[in-house]
Amino acid sequence: MGLTAITEREGEPRLDTDNGEETRHVQPQTAIALGSQTPEQPGTLYITTKRLIWLNDVDKQKGYAVDFLSISLHAVSRDPEAYQLPCIYAQS
Repeated sequence: MGLTAITEREGEPRLDTDNGEETRHVQPQTAIALGSQTPEQPGTLYITTKRLIWLNDVDKQKGYAVDFLSISLHAVSRDPEAYQLPCIYAQS
């Protein structure tokens, strides 16, 4: 488990359908910020039964995936002192 870089893709992410992975939600125009890094350009967030996958809409060589057993919404923040844009914090 852990964060995996996705550097090659064609369209939507490849799912592990042989092991029951299914898409549960797709959220377009989603930025991602890892730690204190500058947010990436907007992309598409895919929530599957096994992973969170974010794919950059502009740079087709950039994306991330993280496996999870469960996901919990930790907090919603609109405080500009905490982060420059409204965001959600999730834990897996």
